[in-house]
Amino acid sequence: MTEPRDVVQRYPGNPILTPEMIPGANAVFNSSVARFGNKYVGVFRVEKRQGFQSLRVGWSDDGITNWKFDPEEVLVPTEEPFITAEEARYDPRITYIAADDRYYICHASENRFGCQISVAGTRDFKKFEKIAVAAEPTNRNMVLLPEKIGGLYVRLDRPWEGGNSGNLWISYSPDLVYWGRSECIMQSRAFAWDSGKIGPGAPPIRTSEGWLIVYHGITPRVNAKIYKAGVALLDLDDPRKVIARGREYIMAPRELYERVGDVPNVVFPTAVIPYPEKDEVRIYYGGADTVFCLATAKISELIHFARHR
Repeated sequence: MTEPRDVVQRYPGNPILTPEMIPGANAVFNSSVARFGNKYVGVFRVEKRQGFQSLRVGWSDDGITNWKFDPEEVLVPTEEPFITAEEARYDPRITYIAADDRYYICHASENRFGCQISVAGTRDFKKFEKIAVAAEPTNRNMVLLPEKIGGLYVRLDRPWEGGNSGNLWISYSPDLVYWGRSECIMQSRAFAWDSGKIGPGAPPIRTSEGWLIVYHGITPRVNAKIYKAGVALLDLDDPRKVIARGREYIMAPRELYERVGDVPNVVFPTAVIPYPEKDEVRIYYGGADTVFCLATAKISELIHFARHR
């Protein structure tokens, strides 16, 4: 098998998006991409030069180059409770659920009370329905499984527990509004690369051996937090069960665009697009809270890594 350092290959043209490519942007990072027909669509976290966060829709033929952005922000709240809860919106994740024929966007909702998480739906990325503010403060990094389990939607998220503490939780819902059966399924590991907060990075993808998740973890240092990426497998029928979890990280800040930026030393995965026919995935991730990047990996090697590394 490939050595751990080679499991993930960075796209040689990284970063694929920089703030210079978007008028008025200070940064574009921690965003999500999905396939849409014969194109790719993204919901992007674009930080304006005033410091405000915005969500913008972009389109690309190949999901890498020539991104074209719609002119207006999306998911701007116009009525309560969203006006109060969604004072700042960022870190979107996209999940397509085929049974609903609908794309769902989960994002962080920062407000005067802390941070909550919100869910919206769309079929065309032109019209959006705000569905719910789905958690009390403080919570971030909500992703949906692309299939219902036992007739219920399933989400992973990372409630904040104070300091560097934060673990990966699972919850279930009949309607994306009311959530319950919440349970912690993965914890940070003392003295390891993910000894700080951990949380879901990209929405899980189905494989023959389980739900493959690429998650983020923090290595706390005296004067910094280093964001890295790891991989784990959840049981297909009961995703509360963690089948395997790599002991080593699959990505850590290495390149200049990951080490130098508004927040140094950050690799933050937010989307994984599978190509099963090629045994391959694309991993989209934010670099140093400034730029947006791409890497690729073999599905089989990520599974092997989770089980054996």
